[in-house]
Amino acid sequence: MKQQRIAKFLLLLALTAAFASCGGDAADDSTVTTAAKDAGETVSVADTAELTDLQKRQMMADNLPEKDWAGEEFRIICSEEYGFNEEFWVEEQNGDQCNDAVYERNEKIESRFNTKISILPQGTNRSDTVDFFKTIVLAGDDAAELCAYVDYLAYTPVGAGICMDWTDIPYVNLEQPWHNKLANDGATINGKLFTICSDLSVSSMTYTYAIFFNTRLVANYDMDANYLYDLVRSGEWTIDKFIELTKDVYQDNNGDGKKDAEDTYGFGYQITNPGDVWLTAFDQPLTEVGDDGMLSVTFMTDKTDAALTKMRDYQENSQGFFTYEVQYDEEIYFANGTLVFAPLRFDAAFDALRDMQDTYSILPFPKWDTAQEYYYTNADDKFQVFSVPQTVSDTEFVGMIYEALCAESYRNVYPTFYDVALKGKYSSDENTAEMIDLIMSGRKFDVSFQFGEQHFARLPYLFRDLLKAPSTALASKWTTVEKQINKKLEKFYEQFED
Repeated sequence: MKQQRIAKFLLLLALTAAFASCGGDAADDSTVTTAAKDAGETVSVADTAELTDLQKRQMMADNLPEKDWAGEEFRIICSEEYGFNEEFWVEEQNGDQCNDAVYERNEKIESRFNTKISILPQGTNRSDTVDFFKTIVLAGDDAAELCAYVDYLAYTPVGAGICMDWTDIPYVNLEQPWHNKLANDGATINGKLFTICSDLSVSSMTYTYAIFFNTRLVANYDMDANYLYDLVRSGEWTIDKFIELTKDVYQDNNGDGKKDAEDTYGFGYQITNPGDVWLTAFDQPLTEVGDDGMLSVTFMTDKTDAALTKMRDYQENSQGFFTYEVQYDEEIYFANGTLVFAPLRFDAAFDALRDMQDTYSILPFPKWDTAQEYYYTNADDKFQVFSVPQTVSDTEFVGMIYEALCAESYRNVYPTFYDVALKGKYSSDENTAEMIDLIMSGRKFDVSFQFGEQHFARLPYLFRDLLKAPSTALASKWTTVEKQINKKLEKFYEQFED
């Protein structure tokens, strides 16, 4: 596939740059240092083809200069809700792989730059962080270098005009793989980027949606993991193929003669957040930034109409589909072994699937058709994004430490979370690693989620709402929504004016 060829080409470029940084021509140099200098490890150039994905990640250099910051503190405003503060700081090592990866990342950055990373937790209410953010900036207080908050609340700090433009922050290289280019490009309006998505946000990974499958159950229904992986690689993993494989998969487990939550299904979910993924997966953006740098609403197209018709028909007329009653119920029933495929966040693996008896693996969301080039997904809109307060006095410090944290997360924190989520498969199972990389490289977080309630009349949730109300005609609903959005767009654009 073209996407795989591009990935290999980018890796080759990265390795070539790493070899050259060691001095001399790559062809003449027999070793290359890892990106983490204090690790003191080397690897033979001749053996690079044999490296695991984890080792290849660890070779990606951040290209930051070495600087002693004399103990200056890097302070992050964050929420304690869902343990979000633990993405950035933990008190000590405790033997938990994920906890220790965060601890070791921070310790490495602190040692390398002689800095101190700390957090300013603002309670368990997710709105507390943006409220505190506004308070310090409006008071003119240089009290923090970074603010982390859930994606769908971005309209609060951006609307208040209290965020610096990330494109003005030194050392932040948005082309590096630890920055989510698809998300950040879509959030850059009139050349300004006020909220950024990167690998420092572990939740932007753990809240990412993928298609999980039960390996025992797929075998029972004349499928196997290799067949599914090959469908993905060949570009034939489309929504039509997915429907074909799941629409008739049903077993009446309790023998009561009616479909209920205790039965086995090919696919199912509670129609909330997973329903938000379909248009992204089908490469149908809700909004787009044009060549002039301005945003346009692109929701209403023939593809949107066709997708809604297809998904309604599948959900209403397939024996193998079931709608659960409670949000995230699909996690529970997949863990219980009564769902063959399920649209789950990676986060489920750290909680609902922790004690699952069956083995599972993952796939990207299916494409719209074979003509679509890449696989795409998005995340539950409660993942964390970042802004720099307008009151920050030293942007060089902010940029350098932030970039270093992101790079180290890419190299070691993310792979650790992957391994825990997939029971150690990431670095040892090439198929699983390949699927994860496809999923993560295709994360599109539409900027309308950041302003959905304030400026976009619930546009990010419109497809989901229509799936739950099948009698509603798309065209008539869109007429109402479009009028509401058009009334608010002028106010929205004011936030990105020069």
